[in-house]
This record gives sequence, structure tokens and C-alpha cells, in this order.
Amino acid sequence: MQRLGLPHRRGLIAVAALVAGCAVAALVIVVGSRGSAPRYAADVQPIFDSKCISCHPVAYPYLDLRRGKSYADLVRVSAATRPAFERVVPGKPEFSYLLIHPPDPSLRGVLTRDDRETIAAWIRAGAKDD
Repeated sequence: MQRLGLPHRRGLIAVAALVAGCAVAALVIVVGSRGSAPRYAADVQPIFDSKCISCHPVAYPYLDLRRGKSYADLVRVSAATRPAFERVVPGKPEFSYLLIHPPDPSLRGVLTRDDRETIAAWIRAGAKDD
């Protein structure tokens, strides 16, 4: 019986890595072509207004997400529950406690994927108060 020859595993891994790299590059181009970064007042604060201010600061007084107060409570401010972390680290959504802390399981779906992506893009662009 003759064995069918399959490409070597390393070759398959190299092809998979190349395809993944191309996909990431395409995503960067698409995201970059969307235009300007989200603005705080126009794009981020409305998320807080519609989904967060019923609890912040009412049930969680250490973080006030109401308009006019939220920015000062977020950017370069230590998280009350984890002081080693800053709530928002400009340019670094992956280090911003606002996005990385585990939410209360009952509130896990409050922010949509688009909401989280908007907030992350704003942080990535420098978390400006505009």
C-alpha cells in the first residue's frame, strides 16, 4: 500500500503563519481606513451615559461615569479595587483596568463588542479629552 505524501508539518505551520499574518495586516488596513479615532465626548461618553451611569456612581461610588466627571475619574487614576492598576492608561488598552478587569457576572453583557472596541480604540489613540 502506498502512503499519500502530505507536506511536512513545518511547511504547514509556515503557511498557516503566513495566512495569519496576512489576515492581521488586512485587519490593520481596514481599521486604519475607518478614519479618525473615536472621540471621548462624541463616542465614549455616550456609551457610559446609556449603559453605565445607572450604577456608577450610585452602586459604585468610587467611580463616577456621569458626563463632566467621568474623564477625571478614569485617565491615569488608580483603580479603587486594584490600586496597582490605572483605570485608563493612554495608548495601552491592554493595561487599562477599565477593559481588563473581570466584570460582575450578572453584568457581563452590558457592553457590546462594538462598545469595548470603541473604548479600546479611544485609549489606543491616547485617551484624549476631546
